[in-house]
Amino acid sequence: MTEHGPEQHAGRIRPLARPEGGAVWATWTTPDEVVCLALYDCGKRSKEQGRPCSLFGAHLGPCSFARDDALVEDPARVARIDAALGVLAEADQHDKLAVQTAAHDATLLTWDELRARHVWTRLPACDQAAMYRLLARADSLRATRSSVASTASELTVDVAQMTRLWEPSSPQRLPDGDTAAALLGTLDRLPPEWRTVVLGGQRENRYQARMPLDEAVAWAGRHSSEGLGPPPAEDDWTAEWDRKEDERQGATTSGRLANLPTGWQVDAVRRIARGGDALGTVANADLSINVIRLYGVDRAASDTGPTNLHMASVRADPQNA
Repeated sequence: MTEHGPEQHAGRIRPLARPEGGAVWATWTTPDEVVCLALYDCGKRSKEQGRPCSLFGAHLGPCSFARDDALVEDPARVARIDAALGVLAEADQHDKLAVQTAAHDATLLTWDELRARHVWTRLPACDQAAMYRLLARADSLRATRSSVASTASELTVDVAQMTRLWEPSSPQRLPDGDTAAALLGTLDRLPPEWRTVVLGGQRENRYQARMPLDEAVAWAGRHSSEGLGPPPAEDDWTAEWDRKEDERQGATTSGRLANLPTGWQVDAVRRIARGGDALGTVANADLSINVIRLYGVDRAASDTGPTNLHMASVRADPQNA
């Protein structure tokens, strides 16, 4: 679905709760002609890495694990990415439609290029989650009526960082992934009451100064290892209000973070450590997982390979429906 054309597309909407598996798929050529079908899973796996095919049974063409490998390098694609980033960087000088188109091209073509250069399958799950998040971010810009320029500016920085992954000198991974994974591990080992206070403290608009996540995790780790609980709030109403909000938002954030796939958890912690609002960051990850289903990607259940589908035609076998 990333290389544009008149072909029929298909996207996995949701898995089916039945012993034999399968999922509901939407197929379309234009947004006005969407057909939904209940189809069994393909079930095939790649010989090299054992990656499962994420398409439905009786699909035309190669399995999903072969589709990524089938993409070829194309200098025109890189040029189109650069042109799209140029528009995004000067979003206030272009109309909304031009900015939306540029966001769409920059993100989807970058995803294509990562796969064409065989970088994609080597990326850790947290970096794949970051790319999927950008796809969702670009899609949300289509619905945004305000702050288009600021959203485009953020997207420009993040997509540009993705494009560096295929440079010869690149380590082919985004910065801070290992640090975020270690922070997540320490967070998971904290007693629930400490994890709640730490994550709740990672929010915007606190009356008291926000402690950086790595310092907050280390502080909680030291005290909890001695069997101590979180200290009471200082004796003034603003500190008390802060503590109540920390506990309320922290409990919600902790539960929602734990429900994300592991790679998405690491990416969320990485963004929180960089100053993102904790609850907003986790909520954005949840939203992104739902949005990228429009691209035929189901990341809600696991961290195994992409579920992209782009086919010349889609046929449902009556025996398979």
